[in-house]
Amino acid sequence: MPNKKGEIAVKLTVLLMLALELTACSAKNGEPIPVASGASAGPTDDASAAQGAGGGSRKLTVVKETDAPKRSDVAIERIHRFEGAAIDAWLSDDALRVTTTKLEKPGTDTEEAKFSYAAETVDLTNDARKPAKLPETEGDTPALVKETPSPDGKFAFVQQWKDKYTARNFVKNVATGGMTEIPGANYLESGGWVDEGTYLLAAGSMDGRGDILAVKTDGSVSKVKLEDPETELFTTFTASHGRVYYTDQAQNLNTLAYGTASKPTVLVTGVSGFEVAPDGARIAVSTGPGQDGTAARLLLYGADGRQQGSAIGNGDLIPYMSWSADAVKLAFAVYAEDRSGMNGVYLFDAASGTVVPVVPNAFPQYPLSWNPSGTRLGVTASGKGDLPVTEIIDFKNQQTP
Repeated sequence: MPNKKGEIAVKLTVLLMLALELTACSAKNGEPIPVASGASAGPTDDASAAQGAGGGSRKLTVVKETDAPKRSDVAIERIHRFEGAAIDAWLSDDALRVTTTKLEKPGTDTEEAKFSYAAETVDLTNDARKPAKLPETEGDTPALVKETPSPDGKFAFVQQWKDKYTARNFVKNVATGGMTEIPGANYLESGGWVDEGTYLLAAGSMDGRGDILAVKTDGSVSKVKLEDPETELFTTFTASHGRVYYTDQAQNLNTLAYGTASKPTVLVTGVSGFEVAPDGARIAVSTGPGQDGTAARLLLYGADGRQQGSAIGNGDLIPYMSWSADAVKLAFAVYAEDRSGMNGVYLFDAASGTVVPVVPNAFPQYPLSWNPSGTRLGVTASGKGDLPVTEIIDFKNQQTP
């Protein structure tokens, strides 16, 4: 890190104090206000509750400013900064693998800039970086590897992208390190663990939406039936706690029960993105921006499609959101052209019901990334010379008095 730790701590404190003041002012001027859990919550004024396929669920109520929590459980202990690095995967709570980009030759009016790429592991206990060995493909080019652990952590679904179009898929036994390759073409990286023993993969196709494959931990594969002729491709696709979730071209968030249903139910309309909480109880949904000029908003829904409280984020664009593993913290990025609005990376803390800024005015270029225990958050934005720069935020473990 180029700056001294003391200087960074001072600058960080000043930035956070200013950002918190701006957030408080924004709340008074009509921006999203804190929400908190409550059993007697009813529909909100922002939107009527959408009709879903399931039963009731815990809801959120809008908290009046005078009753809002005075303090949050969110506090930053330190920030690690890595120039030229983008996160590939977390290897543990204290270690991750990154791709490092280096400018080899600046671009000219007639030639594009040339870059080199290398994989490294980072030890966050001392910020040491060392070369990492990755699988190789044709031409000795390192493959992009994506690992998605199963809910119990015993297995992982692994994708090795040999180019930007196709991937090799594997099921990995975490205890032994053994890899079972899954045959078949794969053009998308969309999928999720529907239960501890089954990964659902939207494989994609060069012609149409392709098949949904149910991949078992023993390597066996079967197709999942989906009766939805109107959906030609999956804009976003995942699976969680026995259900399939996807968005279609009409910006509908659809769901169906795995193994018992083949026709989907529309949960929410006007959806631009969504993220299911690890416990399956909540879904973070981004909507807009609308053609009528309405802002993009970040809302919370229950698994049954009922809206919980009012918007927790508001701006021109909400490109990324990510739940911590314990489903308590939701990190999200907001961009607003109005510089007095929400800009940067924020955190919704379900324990206190508050939204706080953690990296003011940051505009991530990659998805936000939590370590396995949810104590660290990775944010990758653009640095000098358009090279990526990654900041790893360590959160303090403190309780609200």
